[in-house]
Amino acid sequence: MNCLAFDVGGTYVKYGLVNQDLSILENHKFNTPKNESDFINEFSKIIVQNENKFETVSIAMPGFINKLEKKFLFGTNIQFSIDFKKLMNFNSYNLYLDNDGNVSAFSEYFQYYRDQFSNLIMLTFGTGIGGGIIANKKLLQGSGSAGEIGHILTSIDNSILCNCGKNGCFEASTAATVWTNKCQELSDLEPNSELAQRFKIENVGSILFDDSIKFTSLQLDEINIIIQNISNGLVSLFEIFDNEIFVLGGAMSSSPYSLIKLIDKDINSRFKFPSRIFPKIEISLQKGDSGIIGAAALAFNETK
Repeated sequence: MNCLAFDVGGTYVKYGLVNQDLSILENHKFNTPKNESDFINEFSKIIVQNENKFETVSIAMPGFINKLEKKFLFGTNIQFSIDFKKLMNFNSYNLYLDNDGNVSAFSEYFQYYRDQFSNLIMLTFGTGIGGGIIANKKLLQGSGSAGEIGHILTSIDNSILCNCGKNGCFEASTAATVWTNKCQELSDLEPNSELAQRFKIENVGSILFDDSIKFTSLQLDEINIIIQNISNGLVSLFEIFDNEIFVLGGAMSSSPYSLIKLIDKDINSRFKFPSRIFPKIEISLQKGDSGIIGAAALAFNETK
């Protein structure tokens, strides 16, 4: 049995055919559609093109979903609803729908960590910040939308407005798009700096965490703010869920540089945990494919 799995982000939709061994047989991507009609048309086209290759379709969406009704309700980076029952040939295959952070956490945990830990929290850094929580070896979903980690309030600058309408949200101050925008801003301010020259070539926001770069004092101050915001989020989550491990994923996981070392250093310098050990922090082992693999894994699990 194969699954046609979609991982929808605020900028791109990645999709692929995944078999029951959770190996990706094909892998593609396209720009995220801007309205419901374009979503349905683009997804339907891909489904029809692959109709003889799969038995299940699984879609991971960045925001709130209604699993029973097969509807996406709203997301900060996709601010409209989508009724996936409108997909072409809808009744000819099983359709599974879930949150993107949930599917990534499920996949990462059950492939790599279930024999080591019972409690894991995964954060995916991209256009926003997705999240998934494994508690006592089970995916925590609440009434359907638990794990919206990107919208906890963590920023030391409460003037930062998030697309969800709140000020100071985790993703508004620390998503990977923020890193990229900050690189551009700092490059414009100091165009002759080493950071500016590297960013011109690589155009990757995570180079803020590359300790081989000689950063200016201004750049170091801005990097420290981002790291503190990330640390604040992780510490807050630990205090609530008492997890044993954090996994950081998303597109940046291909080039994380010294991100974890910087977070560990910041947490060790600013926080104390008497009689407790702060969770270890790891980079996703699935790199940028955790959404596709996770969407398929949850769908296979659902149809057992």
